[in-house]
Amino acid sequence: MNDQRDDSGNSESKTASAGPFILAVAIVALILGGIFVSSWMSPAEENVSEEDRISRVVADYVSAHNENDTKTLQTLTCANFDPETGPLADTEGDVEMQGINESVVSGDRATVDVRLSGGGQDQRVEVWTLTRDGEGWDICT
Repeated sequence: MNDQRDDSGNSESKTASAGPFILAVAIVALILGGIFVSSWMSPAEENVSEEDRISRVVADYVSAHNENDTKTLQTLTCANFDPETGPLADTEGDVEMQGINESVVSGDRATVDVRLSGGGQDQRVEVWTLTRDGEGWDICT
C-alpha cells in the first residue's frame, strides 16, 4: 500500500474555494452598508407618529401619578396646569391605563380618549387635552 497522495491538483481547489467566501463577505458588507445608510437618512425618532408620542406622554403621566412623582408630573404638564382639576385629580390609589381609544390632533392641540381602571373607580374613558411643546406633548386641563 502506498500512503502518499498526489497533491499536484490540490492548489487549484484551494484557490477556487476562496471566491465564494469573498463574494459572501462582499454581499454582507453591502447589506450592512445599506442598513447604515438607511438609518442615517431616516433616524428612528423621525418614524414615531403623533399618536405614539401622545400615548407615551399619557402613560408616563399615569405612571408618575401612581408614584407621586411631582417633578415628573410637572415636566409632562402645561405651565398653567392645575392638579386639582386635571386628569386623575379625583382618583384614590393607583390607576392603570388600559389604552387610548382615539386621539384627534388639530395643529398644536390634541384630545385623547384614555381608557382607565382603578383609582377607586370602575373602568372608564376620560377625555384629556394636550398641547404640543416642541417635539413632544404636554397634558393640560
